[in-house]
Amino acid sequence: MKKKSKLVKNFKKILIANRGEIAVRIIKTAKNLGLKTVAVYSDEDSDSLHVKLADEKINIGKGASSESYLSIKNIINAAKNTKSDAIHPGYGFLSENADFAKKCKKEKLIFIGPDYKTIDAMGNKKIAKSIAMKVGVPCLDDYSILSNEKMFKINQKAKNIGYPIMLKATNGGGGKGMRLVLEQKDLKSSLNLAKAESMSAFGSDEIIIEKALIKPRHIEVQIFGDNFGNFIHLGERDCSVQRRHQKIIEEAPANGISDKIRKQLGEQAINLAKAINYKGAGTVEFLIDQNQNFFFLEMNTRLQVEHPVTEMITGYDLVELQLIIADGQQLPINQENVNFNGHAIEVRLYAEDPLNDFFPSFGKINDFSFSNSKNIRIDSGIEKNQTVSSFYDPMVAKIISYSETRNESIKQLLSFLSNLSLIGIKNNRDFLIDILSHKEFMKGQINTSFIEEFYPDGFISQNPQIKDFIAFAYMIFKNEFNFSLKKTSGIPEELQHWCNFPNIQKSYKINCLGKVKNVNVKCNSLDSFELIIDNMIYNLDFLNENIMINNIHYDYNKLHIVNDTYYLIKDKVIFEFSKSLISTNENGNLSSGEILSPMHGVISQVKVTNNKKVSKGETLFILEAMKMQHEIKANIDGLTSEIRVKENSQVSTGDLLVKISP
Repeated sequence: MKKKSKLVKNFKKILIANRGEIAVRIIKTAKNLGLKTVAVYSDEDSDSLHVKLADEKINIGKGASSESYLSIKNIINAAKNTKSDAIHPGYGFLSENADFAKKCKKEKLIFIGPDYKTIDAMGNKKIAKSIAMKVGVPCLDDYSILSNEKMFKINQKAKNIGYPIMLKATNGGGGKGMRLVLEQKDLKSSLNLAKAESMSAFGSDEIIIEKALIKPRHIEVQIFGDNFGNFIHLGERDCSVQRRHQKIIEEAPANGISDKIRKQLGEQAINLAKAINYKGAGTVEFLIDQNQNFFFLEMNTRLQVEHPVTEMITGYDLVELQLIIADGQQLPINQENVNFNGHAIEVRLYAEDPLNDFFPSFGKINDFSFSNSKNIRIDSGIEKNQTVSSFYDPMVAKIISYSETRNESIKQLLSFLSNLSLIGIKNNRDFLIDILSHKEFMKGQINTSFIEEFYPDGFISQNPQIKDFIAFAYMIFKNEFNFSLKKTSGIPEELQHWCNFPNIQKSYKINCLGKVKNVNVKCNSLDSFELIIDNMIYNLDFLNENIMINNIHYDYNKLHIVNDTYYLIKDKVIFEFSKSLISTNENGNLSSGEILSPMHGVISQVKVTNNKKVSKGETLFILEAMKMQHEIKANIDGLTSEIRVKENSQVSTGDLLVKISP
């Protein structure tokens, strides 16, 4: 921070009721202030980074969130058993649960956040909106769907508001329980999905209908309030680049916002905070249309995932400010002290497959490496050899770039990501690079429809070129020969001249993204090779540790091997190669009509019966994984048979769900 705070006096030990990146983040600040930390963990998280970093650790239950991180009873008992003085909820899980905050107060545990009454009011979108309207914050038209309300009445209310509309979980946040509906014919199915997702994430299926803006920007303002009636804001963040209402890229300050609008946003955020006598860290979120008219969206009564970009441009540690306020101290700064410098951009590195409709991915991380940079910050709760679990949010890390200008910040971030290696799970590294490189993003022309507009068919990776197959064939040839030589001769690797024998050759059938090539590799000398592909001859030379193909330098970072899969890491793409032919359709299902589960999860809905005619693209099952609802669709037209699951069934990746006969 710019100004060192007083030491915290009223509590000495904090239990962190969270996991992963945010738990690690809180531990770092707490230790800087001389506070003891307690990590809670589920059976799945026993070897996690936050557990290793905390002063104490305590198990709170099984892997499922409902039995661990969402269990108020288990967490309160953990705090008592470890003699903790305070609880920091982080974000997600119980961070905006009023009952949890109330229980903490009852048990004389300091809750590092606002009062439970504030959480309750702002957690209900209907109540929050009414409060905002009373203090003059502009709001969009909406309607709260009553319990068991008839569909014909819901249709009429939606029609009165006017399409497009947005369905929102009344008690929701984080993009869960949200669906954009463009036409009435899609309302019923979208409503059912929103209700199911809301019930799963928040324990309530109450939904509101709200007028939807087309191509708005999502702008939020960071606020703080203390126990003495002091309020400040720390500027705005642009969170417009989203997919399925989940933020992907955030930046501060918002690009292209006029000084007038920027001032009004800060003032309105403070007005709302004052109206509810807000204490602690909070975020007031707005939508801004193309004419820079803004409307209240919601208030998050917690620390946001994207708070680092605010820290970078203000110099303040937001977790430290939270602890100061929870300690009963005054805010150490006032609005006149707040200065904004430079530009910060954050990207979220997710464990998901951009080439398969962004399905969450999980498994062991075999490699997570990158080059350190003084202007790049990484917030992560993941490390090499750790397992990404299907039980929790798929975010692996937040990567934040800071510089004097937006363009320079983007440039730094691109360079860093290009040299980052995340192997063992599918991830969105290449997708992030593609977005940051996009000409419209570079110009700052962003809105909440950015992904839909410029990636209508999802993310399509760069196709491997002939030179990529050539380089890969050379590398596996080298690796296999070295292994064979070492195995038969016992010669140490550092002493091997693995290609001392001319005219050694081998042929490979290589697959990458469905592209299959036959490549013949012939070794002429230690540093020279001849490769034949598509009846063309290519010369490969190894010069000063660089690969030259037909005398042209070939750029790559490294080759990483995991079991029978090979990852060729280049600047803007990681190619996944295999030496065996793999043929799957878009959902990972066999073209025969066998529908397989694309991931671990729970079948929350079964929409098909045996001996039913189905059409390609028809939804058969709803799979719940990593807190989101995923539609499993038919891959061919045909007749169903052998349904292997029922509602609430646990499934694993590759499990047969149903067969479809053409």
